[in-house]
Amino acid sequence: MSQRIKIIAGVVVLVVVLGGIYFYQGKGGETGSIKVGFIGALTGDAASIGAAAQKGMELAVKEINEAGGVNGRIIEAIYEDGKCMAAPASSAANKLMNVDKVGAIIGGLCSGETAAFAPAAMQNKTIVISYCSSAPDLSKTGKYFFRTYPSDSLQGKFAAEFAYNTLGKRTAAIVYHVSPWGSGLTEVFKKRFEELGGAVLVSEGMQQTDKDYRSVLSKVKAANPDIVFAPTYSIGASVLVKQYVDLGITVQLMGGDAWEDKAFFTEATKTLNGRALYSVTAAKPTKEFEGKLKAYATGVENVAFCGPQAYDAVRILAETIRNVGANPDKVADALHALRDYDGVSGKISFDANGDITHAEYIVKVIKDGMSKEAYVEE
Repeated sequence: MSQRIKIIAGVVVLVVVLGGIYFYQGKGGETGSIKVGFIGALTGDAASIGAAAQKGMELAVKEINEAGGVNGRIIEAIYEDGKCMAAPASSAANKLMNVDKVGAIIGGLCSGETAAFAPAAMQNKTIVISYCSSAPDLSKTGKYFFRTYPSDSLQGKFAAEFAYNTLGKRTAAIVYHVSPWGSGLTEVFKKRFEELGGAVLVSEGMQQTDKDYRSVLSKVKAANPDIVFAPTYSIGASVLVKQYVDLGITVQLMGGDAWEDKAFFTEATKTLNGRALYSVTAAKPTKEFEGKLKAYATGVENVAFCGPQAYDAVRILAETIRNVGANPDKVADALHALRDYDGVSGKISFDANGDITHAEYIVKVIKDGMSKEAYVEE
C-alpha cells in the first residue's frame, strides 16, 4: 500500500471514528440535557388532539425535571407542528434531527405525519414513540419505532364486527381520506366485514383537503347500503356530515377515532344529532390523572384522548434511559423487552414491531355537542 493510500485510509477511519463519537455525544451521550422532540397537529386537522398531546408531554417533562431529571440530566423538549400532513411533519423531523440533534421524537399524531418522517428517523437511529398514529403499515417501520396507541389492525376489525354483529348491517359503503390512517383503516374494515359475510358496495377515497363530497355521496346514496363507514379526519368530516344530510342520505353513519374532536362534535350535532357513531380506543386514564392533566392543560378540550398516551411515551422513554443509558440501540432493545408497564393509559407491552400488544374499543354516539359511549349494556 502506498503512503498516499495509507493516509487516505487513515483519514477515512478517523472520520468514521469521529462521526461515531459525535453521534454518541449528540444523541446517545450520557452528559448534558436529553433532547426530545415532539411532532403533532397543533394547527389544522386534529389540532385539539394535538394540543392535548402536547400538554401530556409537557406535564411528563415537568414532573421528571422537577424530580431531578434522568440520572441528573434534564429533558429538553422541542415542540413542532406537523399539521396532520406529511410535508410539514417531514420538515419538522428534519429540523429536530439535524438542527436540534434530538435523540428521540414523541410523535407524530396523525399517521401521515409519522409515515412521512419515520424512515429518515430509522436511518438516523432516532427513537420514535408515537402517541396517536394507528395506521397498520407503521408496524413495518423499523427497530427504533414504537407507539403507545394501538394499531388500526385492531380498530378496523372491531368496527367491522360491530357493524355486522351488533348493528346487524349486511351491506356497507366506505368514504375515506386517502392517508396512511384512512386507507389502512378502510382496508382492515373491508376485509373483516367481507369475511363475516357482508358486502362493500362502494369504496371511495377523498383527499384530506377536499371540500366537496357530493359526487362520492351520490354514489353512496345510489348504492343504498345499510351503513356508511367514513374514516375521515375531523375537518373533512364536518363537511361530509352536512352534505350527507343535504343529499337526503338516512342510513347509519360511522367513523373512526379521528372523530374524537370537540369541534367536530359541534358540527355533527347540527346535522346528525344522535345519529353519528364512531369507534375509539376504550383506554381511559385514571380519574386522578385526568384531573391533574385537565388542571395543567387549562382550556384544552378532551385531554383524555392521546394526552395520556403522550405522557406515557415520555415516561417510558425516560425510565428506559435511566436504566440502560441513552445509546439508541440499547434503548430500542430495552423498549422491545418492555412488559406490563403501568402507564396512565393502561398496561403497556411492546411486541417485535413496537406495537402495543392489547387494545379494547368502544363505540360512541355524538349528541348535543358531546360524545358518550353507545350500546352499553344496562
